[in-house]
Amino acid sequence: MKIKVNIYPVSERIDAKRHAAQVQGCTQRTAQAAQRSDNPSNFRWLGILNLFLMLLVQVMLLTRCSINRKIQITGVARSVKSYKTAGSWYTPQKNYRYNKVGLASWYGPGFHGRPKAQGEKYDQYSMTAAHRTLPLPTIAKVTNLSNGRSIVVVIDDRGPYKNNRIIDLSVSAARELDMYHKGVGKVCVQALPRESEAFSAFLKQNCGKFGTKTEGLTWAEIYAKNIGGKNGCAKLTTVSNRVRSLNDLDKQRKQNTIDEQRKIRELLARADDNELSARARRNRNTSNLRDRIVVKRTVVSK
Repeated sequence: MKIKVNIYPVSERIDAKRHAAQVQGCTQRTAQAAQRSDNPSNFRWLGILNLFLMLLVQVMLLTRCSINRKIQITGVARSVKSYKTAGSWYTPQKNYRYNKVGLASWYGPGFHGRPKAQGEKYDQYSMTAAHRTLPLPTIAKVTNLSNGRSIVVVIDDRGPYKNNRIIDLSVSAARELDMYHKGVGKVCVQALPRESEAFSAFLKQNCGKFGTKTEGLTWAEIYAKNIGGKNGCAKLTTVSNRVRSLNDLDKQRKQNTIDEQRKIRELLARADDNELSARARRNRNTSNLRDRIVVKRTVVSK
C-alpha cells in the first residue's frame, strides 16, 4: 500500500497559521460585538448620541442662518447697550427682525423739546416713535388694525415702559393713524430691515460714530432726504394737510397759552412792584415822621 504525503514549504505553513489566527481573532471580535449589541445600555447611549448629533446639526444650521443675517448696527447712538429704567433692565436686540401685534400709545406735550435717547430734542410733530428694545435707529411700518391705516416712522427713542404697550408714537403719527383721541390703539409693528440697514450705515458714515453730527437736522429729516424712496427703500410718511392743520392749531393754542402765562407773570410782577413801592412809601413816611418827632422833642427840651 502506498501512502501519499504532502509536504508543504515552511513559508506556506507559516501563512496557514497566520490565516488561522486571523480567522480566530475575527470570530472573537464578532462575538464581542454581538455581546455588546445585546447590552440594553449600549442602545440607550447610542440613542443619546444620535439625539445629540441631531441637536448639534440644528444648532449649526441656525447659527449659519444668523451669521448670514447678521447686521452691523453697533456704534449708532446707544442702540445695543443694556439700560435700566423704572427698576427694570432692558437689552436692545441686535437685529431688525421684528413683527409684533400689540397696543400703541402716543406721547407729546410733557416731552416736547426734551432730549431723546439718541440725543436730539423730541419733536412731537415729526414722524417718529419710541420702542424699548429695537435698535436706534430703526425704520418701522405701523398699521392700525382697527382701520387699516399704515405709516412709516423712524424709531429714535426709548419707551413705553408699560407692560401692555409695545410702541409710543409721536402726536403726528398718532393722528395719521387716527388714534390720537383714543390714546391707545391695537397696531402691528413691523421693522423694515433694508431701510434700517441703509439708514444706520449712512449715519455711521456721514454723521459720526454715534450719528449725532447732523448739522442741525433730525434723523427723520436725514432719512427723508437721503434714504427714503431710493434703492427700493420705503419713503417716510409725510404729515398730511389735515394733521398739519391740527398741529398748527395746537401750536397756536400753545403760543396763546404761553402769551397768557407771560401776561399773568407781568401782571404779578407789576403787582409785586406796586406792593414794594407802597411798602417803600410807607417806610419812608414812617421814617420822616420819626425824624419830625425827634426834632420836636429836641426843640421842646431846649
